[in-house]
Amino acid sequence: MRAGMAIKEGGRQMITWRWSILSDGWTQAREAILLRGGSWRKTVRCAVTAVLLEHDVHGPVLFDCGYSARFFTETDPLPNRFYRYLTPATLSEPDGIAGILRRRGWLPEQMPHVIVSHWHADHTGGLRDFPSAAIHANREGWELVRPLRGIAALRKGVLPGLLPEDLEERLQNLEDGTDLFGDGSLIALALPGHAVGQMGVRFIANDGQPVILAADACWLSRSFRENLLPHPATSMLHHLPDYERTLTRLHQLHLQDPELLIVPSHCPETAARIANHPR
Repeated sequence: MRAGMAIKEGGRQMITWRWSILSDGWTQAREAILLRGGSWRKTVRCAVTAVLLEHDVHGPVLFDCGYSARFFTETDPLPNRFYRYLTPATLSEPDGIAGILRRRGWLPEQMPHVIVSHWHADHTGGLRDFPSAAIHANREGWELVRPLRGIAALRKGVLPGLLPEDLEERLQNLEDGTDLFGDGSLIALALPGHAVGQMGVRFIANDGQPVILAADACWLSRSFRENLLPHPATSMLHHLPDYERTLTRLHQLHLQDPELLIVPSHCPETAARIANHPR
């Protein structure tokens, strides 16, 4: 089925998207940190991912943009080097998500839309590679991180040097329920807690499956399936009440529709779907 074809669901016409998960690197963490009750002995490899959405009318949309080599340049000096101490990073694609897209036939310089789920460096590392794109993100989250520098930025997981100078002019606000193209095909979903203003998106895949890209609303799929929080030590990173509400929301959506595919950015189940090379 081609992207952009309308399929019937409950008598309505639904517009669908092709989609593929891309990755340019990874980090790792103990399962017990990612999931309350998890093993301290088990190490989980957490891919850093982006998602390419393709539509015959709307064109390509990129959800997040990975590390890029720029992440490593930005984390060479102190205090930013602490970012790499806390989450040791491996770059698996020297040319980043932009290079993967070129192999798949898309020019990063002409990418029309980039959705930024939140401003952490593993989601914004490649943002400068898309100079023409409208940047869709939650303005409240942006206003919070925009003035931050040095240690204050680092505490929020933000590396200001990764962000384009003209970001403010290109920013398109996302809120819960924002319909990006006005046709119901790509709907924003507020997922606060891990970061202020964190956003996911909901769409119908070209095989008819409903999909939510859940960013870092949880790190492992088991979390939303069983409504399991991460280790209490991670509360220093999250706004815990919002995090719990968001996780409960995803858990309820999962229970209401077992066919719904919820895709956390860093889960090994997500990594199993990575499609970096041309089809």
